[in-house]
Amino acid sequence: MLPSPKVWQCGGTLEIHPCSHVGHVFPKKAPYARPNFLQNTARAAEVWMDAYKEHFYNRNPPARKEKYGDISDRKILREKLQCRNFDWYLRNVFPDLHVPEDRPGWHGAIRSSGITSECLDYNAPDHNPTGAHLSLFGCHGQGGNQFFEYTTKREIRFNSVTELCAEVPEHQTYVGMRHCPKDATPVPLNIIWEFRLDGTIYHPNSDKCLSAYRTSEGRADVQMQTCNAFDKNQLWKFER
Repeated sequence: MLPSPKVWQCGGTLEIHPCSHVGHVFPKKAPYARPNFLQNTARAAEVWMDAYKEHFYNRNPPARKEKYGDISDRKILREKLQCRNFDWYLRNVFPDLHVPEDRPGWHGAIRSSGITSECLDYNAPDHNPTGAHLSLFGCHGQGGNQFFEYTTKREIRFNSVTELCAEVPEHQTYVGMRHCPKDATPVPLNIIWEFRLDGTIYHPNSDKCLSAYRTSEGRADVQMQTCNAFDKNQLWKFER
């Protein structure tokens, strides 16, 4: 499905037949190296995504430093074929896709001020994207499972892979993830958060704040607790 945007942008279509069968033969060894994969992805972003490429780079910081080579011939070909821009693709082909806001200062890793080496992290199995809880893990600066966005609708979105929103289930102290509502629909109360000026992350529906703590085994984790702005474990900050 990777070629889909450029196919549409250049006048083609990609059709999915409900009764078709798709097979994939996995080789014993990948025919490409991981660095080349990142390089090729960066090339695609540079050629086809226009200004929207920033959303890709925000979620994949190492890609900004990737040397993707000369792409002038690709850009000339795009112009020669009179391909449409990426904004057209989003508005006409994929209008249901949520476009991240990525407001300055409100996206990136969220670091704990109490356990300063740790950042909010979400790592669910591929087959069950909502099947894990928000947790803490050593800050790695690689984006991915540590990239979050705070939206103007007061959602904490995790959208590096699947569009998920942080939620606090009723009468629970853990933070889970659920699929975010469509852009034109109301935001459920249990996914509304407030980033307060004092550094706390407040959840109005439960009247509690997000707090870092250590388990009895010494592992760093998060839970909802009664708000206390003097507790460093309840202070957080975005960083890129």
